[in-house]
Amino acid sequence: MRGIKYLLIITALLLALAFVLTKFVFKGGNDKEGAENAETGETVTVSVSETETTPPPEEEEDENIDNKWAMFLVNKKNPLPADYDSRIETKVVFESWREYFLDVRAAGYLEKMLKAAENDGIDLYVVSAYRTIEYQQQNFDNSVQDRVDRGMSYDDAYADTLAEVALPGESEHNAGLALDIMVEEYQNMDDDGFEDTEAFAWLDKHAAEYGFILRYPKGKQEITGIIYEPWHYRFVGVYYANEIKKSGLCLEEYYEQQGWTDGNGKAVKMRGPWDEDDKKNAPAETTAPKETEPKKTMAATPYSEQKATIIV
Repeated sequence: MRGIKYLLIITALLLALAFVLTKFVFKGGNDKEGAENAETGETVTVSVSETETTPPPEEEEDENIDNKWAMFLVNKKNPLPADYDSRIETKVVFESWREYFLDVRAAGYLEKMLKAAENDGIDLYVVSAYRTIEYQQQNFDNSVQDRVDRGMSYDDAYADTLAEVALPGESEHNAGLALDIMVEEYQNMDDDGFEDTEAFAWLDKHAAEYGFILRYPKGKQEITGIIYEPWHYRFVGVYYANEIKKSGLCLEEYYEQQGWTDGNGKAVKMRGPWDEDDKKNAPAETTAPKETEPKKTMAATPYSEQKATIIV
């Protein structure tokens, strides 16, 4: 009897040992819940969801970003490529005493914004939009001459003009993404009076919803290089327009905050047409460029026919 008793005890011990080996040794590397720390003896619970790989935030965020092509700097340090005119197609977006054009990719956003403002009783009035390089040169030259005629030396007139009118290729209007928007009853660009209108208040509240930002805000002239212009709006896409609006920064400051510019203000990321240049000039691209249809655009309008004289 005693032998049988010992045999039963040994059998029970062997069964217990087998259970322990099966539960904790052979499965140890794969059991994520209730694993035992061999050094401390503490039980560590690891959730399966914690070990799953999630996509980087940038990839998830990219899905929410519209019109990334439109998010690029145009200023003294970031002029447009010389052939940018040939890269875009423009469309009439507003008609008054003349037609005003915008890049076709941004045109629909402007049309929706103008309609929304009209529904709210605000009749927005476009006074300048896309301009050819020739138009911009004529605009700049005549602005300098106007100052000379008013008694300035040529050097002073040139420097003073630079604060209000961009050189050809350095104006957002040349990119087909900028507009000067006012109201028919108030089109004075010699002061900041437009900021006191209901139209400005509406734009300040709603422009970002349609992808537009106030490009040259008050108090940012030393950063943008351009005076405060409460009428000048730039298309950057809905996502970035809202981000910039919330930040309270001008476009140059936002680029710097994101780390998209070097120490000299030159864009090194989100460069728009410059990124296209890099792809076009990459060694792997050896095929001949495709032929494209002639760009639809407007002819340069003589300066004498312009209503506004201070337009960037």
